[in-house]
Amino acid sequence: MNSDPYTLAVAALVAILAFTGYMALDVFFGKKQQSQELKNRIASGQEFGMDDGDEALLSLEEKKSPLALTLSGILRMIGVDVDRASEKLKDRFSHAGVKSVDAPVFYLFMQRIMSVIFVFFSIPFLLSDERGSQYLMHIILGMLMIILGLFGPHLYLKNAIDKRKKVLLRSFPDALDLMLVCVESGLALDASLGRVCQELGRAHPQITAELNRTRLELALLNDRSRALMNLGQRTDLVPFRSLAAALIQTEKFGTSLTDTLRVLSDDYRQTRLLLAENKANRLPALITIPLICMLMPAFMLIILGPAAIRLSAQGGVFGNH
Repeated sequence: MNSDPYTLAVAALVAILAFTGYMALDVFFGKKQQSQELKNRIASGQEFGMDDGDEALLSLEEKKSPLALTLSGILRMIGVDVDRASEKLKDRFSHAGVKSVDAPVFYLFMQRIMSVIFVFFSIPFLLSDERGSQYLMHIILGMLMIILGLFGPHLYLKNAIDKRKKVLLRSFPDALDLMLVCVESGLALDASLGRVCQELGRAHPQITAELNRTRLELALLNDRSRALMNLGQRTDLVPFRSLAAALIQTEKFGTSLTDTLRVLSDDYRQTRLLLAENKANRLPALITIPLICMLMPAFMLIILGPAAIRLSAQGGVFGNH
Protein backbone atom coordinates (compact mmCIF):
# COMPACT_ATOMS: atom_id res chain seq x y z
CA MET A 1 0.00 0.00 0.00
CA ASN A 2 2.98 2.28 0.48
CA SER A 3 3.80 2.53 -3.23
CA ASP A 4 0.36 1.94 -4.74
CA PRO A 5 -0.80 5.59 -4.74
CA TYR A 6 2.43 6.74 -6.32
CA THR A 7 2.27 3.99 -8.95
CA LEU A 8 -1.30 4.92 -9.82
CA ALA A 9 -0.40 8.61 -9.97
CA VAL A 10 2.58 8.01 -12.27
CA ALA A 11 0.50 5.74 -14.53
CA ALA A 12 -2.30 8.30 -14.71
CA LEU A 13 0.17 11.11 -15.44
CA VAL A 14 1.84 9.14 -18.25
CA ALA A 15 -1.54 8.26 -19.79
CA ILE A 16 -2.74 11.88 -19.60
CA LEU A 17 0.50 13.21 -21.13
CA ALA A 18 0.35 10.68 -23.96
CA PHE A 19 -3.28 11.51 -24.66
CA THR A 20 -2.61 15.26 -24.55
CA GLY A 21 0.37 14.90 -26.88
CA TYR A 22 -1.70 12.93 -29.36
CA MET A 23 -4.46 15.55 -29.28
CA ALA A 24 -1.94 18.35 -29.82
CA LEU A 25 -0.36 16.62 -32.83
CA ASP A 26 -3.77 15.82 -34.29
CA VAL A 27 -4.95 19.43 -33.96
CA PHE A 28 -1.66 20.76 -35.38
CA PHE A 29 -1.73 18.63 -38.52
CA GLY A 30 -5.46 19.20 -38.95
CA LYS A 31 -5.03 23.00 -38.85
CA LYS A 32 -2.08 22.74 -41.25
CA GLN A 33 -4.16 20.78 -43.74
CA GLN A 34 -7.08 23.21 -43.49
CA SER A 35 -4.77 26.20 -44.00
CA GLN A 36 -3.27 24.58 -47.08
CA GLU A 37 -6.74 23.91 -48.51
CA LEU A 38 -7.70 27.55 -47.99
CA LYS A 39 -4.47 28.76 -49.63
CA ASN A 40 -5.02 26.48 -52.61
CA ARG A 41 -8.60 27.68 -52.97
CA ILE A 42 -7.56 31.33 -52.91
CA ALA A 43 -4.57 30.78 -55.21
CA SER A 44 -6.69 28.95 -57.78
CA GLY A 45 -8.55 32.18 -58.50
CA GLN A 46 -11.91 30.53 -57.96
CA GLU A 47 -14.78 33.00 -58.19
CA PHE A 48 -17.30 32.72 -55.40
CA GLY A 49 -20.98 33.31 -55.89
CA MET A 50 -23.33 35.08 -53.52
CA ASP A 51 -23.09 32.42 -50.83
CA ASP A 52 -20.08 30.44 -51.99
CA GLY A 53 -17.66 32.58 -50.02
CA ASP A 54 -19.50 31.85 -46.78
CA GLU A 55 -19.59 28.15 -47.57
CA ALA A 56 -15.90 28.16 -48.43
CA LEU A 57 -14.95 29.46 -45.01
CA LEU A 58 -17.48 27.44 -43.07
CA SER A 59 -16.62 24.20 -44.86
CA LEU A 60 -13.03 24.51 -43.73
CA GLU A 61 -13.95 25.45 -40.18
CA GLU A 62 -16.45 22.65 -39.63
CA LYS A 63 -14.11 19.74 -40.42
CA LYS A 64 -13.37 17.81 -37.23
CA SER A 65 -10.42 15.50 -36.79
CA PRO A 66 -10.92 11.72 -36.42
CA LEU A 67 -9.92 11.95 -32.75
CA ALA A 68 -12.56 14.61 -32.10
CA LEU A 69 -15.19 12.51 -33.84
CA THR A 70 -14.23 9.51 -31.70
CA LEU A 71 -14.45 11.55 -28.50
CA SER A 72 -17.79 12.95 -29.64
CA GLY A 73 -19.09 9.40 -29.99
CA ILE A 74 -17.89 8.55 -26.48
CA LEU A 75 -19.58 11.65 -25.06
CA ARG A 76 -22.84 10.83 -26.83
CA MET A 77 -22.75 7.34 -25.30
CA ILE A 78 -22.94 8.87 -21.82
CA GLY A 79 -25.77 11.21 -22.79
CA VAL A 80 -23.94 14.45 -23.64
CA ASP A 81 -25.46 16.58 -26.42
CA VAL A 82 -22.13 17.41 -28.06
CA ASP A 83 -23.49 19.66 -30.81
CA ARG A 84 -25.52 21.82 -28.47
CA ALA A 85 -22.74 22.06 -25.87
CA SER A 86 -20.14 22.84 -28.54
CA GLU A 87 -22.33 25.62 -29.92
CA LYS A 88 -22.55 27.18 -26.46
CA LEU A 89 -18.78 26.93 -25.98
CA LYS A 90 -17.93 28.22 -29.45
CA ASP A 91 -18.01 31.89 -28.48
CA ARG A 92 -15.92 31.33 -25.34
CA PHE A 93 -13.20 29.57 -27.31
CA SER A 94 -13.33 32.33 -29.89
CA HIS A 95 -12.80 34.88 -27.11
CA ALA A 96 -9.82 32.81 -25.93
CA GLY A 97 -8.29 32.87 -29.41
CA VAL A 98 -8.81 29.14 -30.06
CA LYS A 99 -9.95 28.67 -33.66
CA SER A 100 -10.04 24.86 -33.79
CA VAL A 101 -13.50 23.29 -33.89
CA ASP A 102 -12.05 20.30 -32.03
CA ALA A 103 -11.41 22.39 -28.90
CA PRO A 104 -15.00 22.26 -27.51
CA VAL A 105 -15.02 18.47 -27.90
CA PHE A 106 -11.72 18.14 -26.03
CA TYR A 107 -13.01 20.53 -23.36
CA LEU A 108 -16.19 18.51 -22.88
CA PHE A 109 -14.19 15.28 -22.73
CA MET A 110 -11.87 16.70 -20.05
CA GLN A 111 -14.82 18.14 -18.13
CA ARG A 112 -17.19 15.15 -18.26
CA ILE A 113 -14.88 12.11 -18.37
CA MET A 114 -11.33 13.01 -17.35
CA SER A 115 -12.64 14.78 -14.24
CA VAL A 116 -14.21 11.52 -13.07
CA ILE A 117 -10.92 9.71 -13.76
CA PHE A 118 -9.00 12.29 -11.72
CA VAL A 119 -11.42 11.89 -8.81
CA PHE A 120 -11.12 8.09 -9.06
CA PHE A 121 -7.30 8.23 -8.93
CA SER A 122 -7.45 10.58 -5.93
CA ILE A 123 -9.30 8.00 -3.79
CA PRO A 124 -6.15 5.93 -2.91
CA PHE A 125 -4.44 9.10 -1.71
CA LEU A 126 -7.39 10.17 0.44
CA LEU A 127 -7.73 6.67 1.95
CA SER A 128 -4.02 6.22 2.59
CA ASP A 129 -3.01 4.54 5.85
CA GLU A 130 0.24 6.48 6.14
CA ARG A 131 1.04 8.54 9.21
CA GLY A 132 2.61 11.90 9.82
CA SER A 133 4.00 13.93 6.94
CA GLN A 134 3.39 11.14 4.39
CA TYR A 135 -0.33 11.11 5.22
CA LEU A 136 -0.49 14.91 4.87
CA MET A 137 1.30 14.69 1.50
CA HIS A 138 -1.19 12.08 0.27
CA ILE A 139 -4.14 14.22 1.34
CA ILE A 140 -2.69 17.26 -0.44
CA LEU A 141 -2.06 15.27 -3.65
CA GLY A 142 -5.56 13.82 -3.55
CA MET A 143 -7.17 17.22 -3.10
CA LEU A 144 -5.03 18.69 -5.88
CA MET A 145 -6.13 15.94 -8.26
CA ILE A 146 -9.80 16.55 -7.39
CA ILE A 147 -9.46 20.31 -7.89
CA LEU A 148 -7.55 19.81 -11.15
CA GLY A 149 -10.13 17.38 -12.48
CA LEU A 150 -13.23 19.35 -11.49
CA PHE A 151 -12.11 22.93 -12.08
CA GLY A 152 -9.04 22.61 -14.32
CA PRO A 153 -10.73 23.01 -17.75
CA HIS A 154 -12.91 25.92 -16.60
CA LEU A 155 -10.00 27.77 -14.97
CA TYR A 156 -7.79 27.22 -18.02
CA LEU A 157 -10.37 28.61 -20.41
CA LYS A 158 -11.23 31.58 -18.18
CA ASN A 159 -7.55 32.43 -17.73
CA ALA A 160 -6.96 32.23 -21.50
CA ILE A 161 -9.90 34.58 -22.16
CA ASP A 162 -8.80 37.15 -19.57
CA LYS A 163 -5.19 37.06 -20.72
CA ARG A 164 -6.10 37.51 -24.36
CA LYS A 165 -8.46 40.40 -23.64
CA LYS A 166 -5.71 42.23 -21.75
CA VAL A 167 -3.28 41.74 -24.64
CA LEU A 168 -5.82 42.94 -27.22
CA LEU A 169 -6.75 46.01 -25.18
CA ARG A 170 -3.11 46.93 -24.73
CA SER A 171 -2.33 46.65 -28.46
CA PHE A 172 -5.55 48.18 -29.83
CA PRO A 173 -4.51 51.89 -29.72
CA ASP A 174 -1.26 51.16 -31.60
CA ALA A 175 -3.09 49.24 -34.31
CA LEU A 176 -5.70 51.98 -34.62
CA ASP A 177 -3.05 54.70 -34.93
CA LEU A 178 -1.23 52.74 -37.64
CA MET A 179 -4.50 52.11 -39.48
CA LEU A 180 -5.22 55.85 -39.40
CA VAL A 181 -1.80 56.61 -40.87
CA CYS A 182 -2.38 54.07 -43.66
CA VAL A 183 -5.82 55.48 -44.50
CA GLU A 184 -4.52 59.07 -44.47
CA SER A 185 -1.79 58.04 -46.91
CA GLY A 186 -4.43 56.95 -49.44
CA LEU A 187 -4.87 53.23 -48.77
CA ALA A 188 -8.30 51.63 -48.73
CA LEU A 189 -9.61 49.66 -45.76
CA ASP A 190 -8.49 46.25 -47.05
CA ALA A 191 -5.02 47.51 -47.98
CA SER A 192 -4.62 49.35 -44.68
CA LEU A 193 -5.50 46.19 -42.73
CA GLY A 194 -2.90 44.27 -44.72
CA ARG A 195 -0.28 46.91 -44.00
CA VAL A 196 -1.13 46.94 -40.29
CA CYS A 197 -0.80 43.15 -40.15
CA GLN A 198 2.56 43.38 -41.90
CA GLU A 199 3.94 46.00 -39.52
CA LEU A 200 2.54 44.66 -36.23
CA GLY A 201 3.14 40.96 -36.85
CA ARG A 202 6.06 40.73 -34.42
CA ALA A 203 5.07 43.34 -31.84
CA HIS A 204 1.39 42.39 -31.45
CA PRO A 205 0.72 38.90 -32.88
CA GLN A 206 -2.68 38.54 -31.19
CA ILE A 207 -4.34 41.58 -32.74
CA THR A 208 -2.51 40.90 -36.00
CA ALA A 209 -4.19 37.49 -36.23
CA GLU A 210 -7.63 39.04 -35.65
CA LEU A 211 -7.15 41.82 -38.19
CA ASN A 212 -5.71 39.39 -40.71
CA ARG A 213 -8.75 37.14 -40.33
CA THR A 214 -10.99 40.17 -40.82
CA ARG A 215 -9.03 41.07 -43.96
CA LEU A 216 -9.52 37.57 -45.38
CA GLU A 217 -13.23 37.65 -44.58
CA LEU A 218 -13.58 41.03 -46.28
CA ALA A 219 -11.96 39.51 -49.37
CA LEU A 220 -13.94 36.26 -49.40
CA LEU A 221 -17.34 37.19 -47.98
CA ASN A 222 -19.68 39.28 -50.05
CA ASP A 223 -21.29 40.73 -46.92
CA ARG A 224 -18.63 43.12 -45.64
CA SER A 225 -20.79 44.14 -42.68
CA ARG A 226 -20.84 40.56 -41.48
CA ALA A 227 -17.05 40.34 -41.72
CA LEU A 228 -16.67 43.46 -39.59
CA MET A 229 -19.26 42.32 -37.04
CA ASN A 230 -17.40 39.03 -36.71
CA LEU A 231 -14.39 40.99 -35.47
CA GLY A 232 -16.34 42.41 -32.54
CA GLN A 233 -17.99 39.06 -31.82
CA ARG A 234 -14.69 37.13 -31.75
CA THR A 235 -13.00 39.56 -29.38
CA ASP A 236 -16.02 40.50 -27.20
CA LEU A 237 -14.42 43.85 -26.39
CA VAL A 238 -15.99 47.31 -26.53
CA PRO A 239 -13.14 48.96 -28.54
CA PHE A 240 -13.37 46.35 -31.31
CA ARG A 241 -17.16 46.54 -31.38
CA SER A 242 -16.93 50.34 -31.65
CA LEU A 243 -14.41 50.04 -34.49
CA ALA A 244 -16.60 47.53 -36.31
CA ALA A 245 -19.70 49.73 -35.91
CA ALA A 246 -17.81 52.80 -37.16
CA LEU A 247 -16.46 50.96 -40.20
CA ILE A 248 -19.91 49.54 -41.01
CA GLN A 249 -21.37 53.04 -40.79
CA THR A 250 -18.64 54.31 -43.10
CA GLU A 251 -19.28 51.52 -45.60
CA LYS A 252 -23.05 52.02 -45.51
CA PHE A 253 -23.40 55.82 -45.53
CA GLY A 254 -20.17 56.80 -47.27
CA THR A 255 -18.81 58.97 -44.47
CA SER A 256 -15.13 59.81 -44.28
CA LEU A 257 -13.07 56.84 -43.11
CA THR A 258 -10.21 59.12 -42.13
CA ASP A 259 -12.37 61.27 -39.84
CA THR A 260 -13.94 58.20 -38.26
CA LEU A 261 -10.59 56.58 -37.49
CA ARG A 262 -9.14 59.87 -36.22
CA VAL A 263 -11.97 60.30 -33.72
CA LEU A 264 -11.60 56.71 -32.51
CA SER A 265 -7.82 57.01 -32.31
CA ASP A 266 -7.97 60.17 -30.21
CA ASP A 267 -10.60 58.62 -27.96
CA TYR A 268 -8.71 55.42 -27.21
CA ARG A 269 -5.36 57.17 -26.91
CA GLN A 270 -6.94 59.31 -24.20
CA THR A 271 -8.52 56.21 -22.67
CA ARG A 272 -5.13 54.50 -22.48
CA LEU A 273 -3.66 57.58 -20.80
CA LEU A 274 -6.47 57.64 -18.23
CA LEU A 275 -5.96 53.95 -17.47
CA ALA A 276 -2.26 54.56 -16.91
CA GLU A 277 -3.02 57.45 -14.57
CA ASN A 278 -5.55 55.32 -12.71
CA LYS A 279 -2.96 52.60 -12.14
CA ALA A 280 -0.42 55.17 -10.98
CA ASN A 281 -2.89 56.69 -8.51
CA ARG A 282 -3.73 53.26 -7.09
CA LEU A 283 -0.10 52.39 -6.50
CA PRO A 284 0.34 54.12 -3.08
CA ALA A 285 -2.70 52.34 -1.67
CA LEU A 286 -1.57 48.98 -3.07
CA ILE A 287 1.93 49.14 -1.61
CA THR A 288 0.80 50.22 1.86
CA ILE A 289 0.19 46.69 3.17
CA PRO A 290 3.48 45.24 1.78
CA LEU A 291 5.38 48.17 3.26
CA ILE A 292 3.77 47.65 6.67
CA CYS A 293 4.41 43.91 6.63
CA MET A 294 7.99 44.13 5.39
CA LEU A 295 9.36 47.37 6.83
CA MET A 296 7.61 47.74 10.17
CA PRO A 297 9.24 44.65 11.75
CA ALA A 298 12.66 45.93 10.70
CA PHE A 299 11.92 49.42 12.09
CA MET A 300 10.69 47.97 15.37
CA LEU A 301 13.80 45.81 15.63
CA ILE A 302 16.10 48.75 14.95
CA ILE A 303 14.32 51.03 17.42
CA LEU A 304 13.56 48.60 20.24
CA GLY A 305 16.51 46.21 19.76
CA PRO A 306 19.17 48.23 21.63
CA ALA A 307 16.75 48.99 24.47
CA ALA A 308 15.83 45.32 24.82
CA ILE A 309 19.51 44.31 24.88
CA ARG A 310 20.32 46.93 27.55
CA LEU A 311 17.37 45.86 29.68
CA SER A 312 18.46 42.26 29.40
CA ALA A 313 22.04 43.13 30.36
CA GLN A 314 21.02 45.07 33.48
CA GLY A 315 18.57 42.41 34.59
CA GLY A 316 15.25 44.15 33.97
CA VAL A 317 13.71 47.58 34.12
CA PHE A 318 14.87 48.34 37.68
CA GLY A 319 18.14 46.41 37.51
CA ASN A 320 19.42 43.81 40.01
CA HIS A 321 18.75 44.47 43.69
